[in-house]
Amino acid sequence: MSNETPLSVPFWQFAVQAWRQPGVERACLVLQDSFSVPVTAVLLGGWLGRAGYPADEALARQALALVDEWEAQRLAPLRAVRRQVATQPAWREWKRLLQEAELEGERLLLETIEQLVSQYPREAQAASTLHAWWLLLVPQGASCEGITAELETLGALLVPDAAQ
Repeated sequence: MSNETPLSVPFWQFAVQAWRQPGVERACLVLQDSFSVPVTAVLLGGWLGRAGYPADEALARQALALVDEWEAQRLAPLRAVRRQVATQPAWREWKRLLQEAELEGERLLLETIEQLVSQYPREAQAASTLHAWWLLLVPQGASCEGITAELETLGALLVPDAAQ
C-alpha cells in the first residue's frame, strides 16, 4: 500500500494508469455495458480506496449525482453516436473525433470530481478503503453476483493487497 493521499495522484492520472493495466478495461466495460454501472464511479472508488481515503456517504452521494448528470447529459449521448458511427467503415475519422470528445468529457468529469473531493479533506488510513467506497458508489453490487465478481477482479488489479 502506498502512502499517497487521493489528491497526491490526480484522479485523471490514476484513471489512465488503471485503464492501461491488463484486465481493468474489460472489467470496467462489463460493469458499464452489462450492469449499467458508471465506470467513473468504479474508478473513483479505486482512486479513493487505494489511498485509504475514509469512505464518506455525503461525498459519495454528491459524486454520484455528478456522475449521473454527466453520463445522462454528455457522455452517454456521445458514446451512443460513436457506437453507431463505428458500424460504418467510411466514417472512421468521425468515430475518432467522437472518441476524442468522449475522452475529453471524461477527463473534465474526473477533474470536477477531484475538485469536489478536495472539499472533503481527510487523513488517509493505513489500509485500503476500496470495499467501503464501492459499497457507497456501486450499491447494487451488494445484491448482484455479477457486479460483485467484476468488482473483486478490479480490486485485485487496482489494490492487490486489499483483495479478500
